[in-house]
Amino acid sequence: MLIQTTYFYAPPDDFSKGKVFLTDDEAHHIVDVLRARDGDEFFLTNGIGDLFRCRLTKMHKKGAVAEIIEIIEPFEKPSVKICLGMGIIKPKLMELALDWLVQIGIDEFAPLITRYTRQGLDGNDERLEKIAIRAMKQSKRTWIPTIYPPMRLEKFLQQYSQNFDGIIYADTDGVPSPPKRMTQNGSNICALVGCEGGFSTAEKSELAEYDAVPVALGSARLRAETAAVIFAAKILVWTGNI
Repeated sequence: MLIQTTYFYAPPDDFSKGKVFLTDDEAHHIVDVLRARDGDEFFLTNGIGDLFRCRLTKMHKKGAVAEIIEIIEPFEKPSVKICLGMGIIKPKLMELALDWLVQIGIDEFAPLITRYTRQGLDGNDERLEKIAIRAMKQSKRTWIPTIYPPMRLEKFLQQYSQNFDGIIYADTDGVPSPPKRMTQNGSNICALVGCEGGFSTAEKSELAEYDAVPVALGSARLRAETAAVIFAAKILVWTGNI
């Protein structure tokens, strides 16, 4: 039997001599949930772009072992790299947004503390990583996005703005689309979305110091988690990836 409903995941360190070790969670999914048995095959990624066809060979209390029988060419990543920075909102809504964003194909996710932030993530960094892995597997992608630790907007801009070819942020009074220089193949774009209330006047002034461009997402008033997903999708449309 070949399982094709989802991908499975193992970090690079769990590969050795043509075999891969599946952790307890992954083994539980494939053996107990999907009822796989010795000899059944499935697709597995290491989260850094590689995809393998594997055959289940051994099951035990701490996990399972599979042999790699083929290296598969995964579908291409979008031609543009997207870092989505988002003002921190309620944890469940933040997780929902991240799930959708990983399915869309972002490369980085930055939880930001802004003027109107009222919620904390309460040490949920590990939870966000699990959400990202689950969404990667479900959507049959092969890259786990980098997830930044929560930080204030000004600190994020100070430390990381130089990494991007351009910064854009969601604003109802913004332009309809980013400058063309930000929509070329290979561009590395940072897209920022505020929490409820958007960005404050002071934050917009600070963003202007980094040549950030305000971009309107339409006439409707959107929830923060919806705006983040639409922003990422629009970038893929603007860059010809959808």
